[in-house]
Amino acid sequence: MANPIISRAEFTVSNQPLTARGVANKTAFLLAISVISALAFFGYCVSARISYGFINAMSLGSILLAFGLSVFIGFRPHMAKTLAIPFAILEGVVVGAISLFTARLDPSLPVTAMLSTFATGAVMLALYRARVVKVTQKFRSIMVSAILAVMVVYLLQIFLSVFFHNSIPRLFDGGALAIGFSLFVVVLASFSLLLDFDNIERAQAAGVDESYEWVLGVGVLSTLIWMYLEITRLLGYLQD
Repeated sequence: MANPIISRAEFTVSNQPLTARGVANKTAFLLAISVISALAFFGYCVSARISYGFINAMSLGSILLAFGLSVFIGFRPHMAKTLAIPFAILEGVVVGAISLFTARLDPSLPVTAMLSTFATGAVMLALYRARVVKVTQKFRSIMVSAILAVMVVYLLQIFLSVFFHNSIPRLFDGGALAIGFSLFVVVLASFSLLLDFDNIERAQAAGVDESYEWVLGVGVLSTLIWMYLEITRLLGYLQD
């Protein structure tokens, strides 16, 4: 997820400040790497007929490693340029694995989720530029608290699934409560983009060093991947 990465980074000012265009270019580059990684993992698993147990293990391992990298980048933002590509590759593996599982229900689901993600991102950018939704300090505090709460739920779910082969009751079973929770997280991830856009604007106005374009790019990529995964989950629930 994007916001913890950006909120932990301690930006420094220099004579070579970052630009919004630079962040957009870095984000597009990392997104392309994630897409290539996802397609490569997806294609390999299909052609080699890899078991879903192995795919699930790869997905879980990639999620944990990517989360670890995001935390490290938050505390060591100067390492973002070095770690951004490995992070994007890991995120691509997660996307490929989730797409494999949802493609079993309907081959069109991954494509629908991807288009929905980009469409939502474009809408949120338009809303931010039009100042329809203002990123105030109160808004930021509520969003960060909600994001951290969802992260705790995710970690608890991973713990239960790995060690007890179980799940949080009714929250991930595809029922009405699971659909409602997934819809809430999709909305939360969408509004998280507003925080990312505001962080970019603030950093540019403050003259933050251009090396931090990688930090912000990783943050935006994280939010987009998070949004894609939750939209995929939601569509899977509805399809099922």
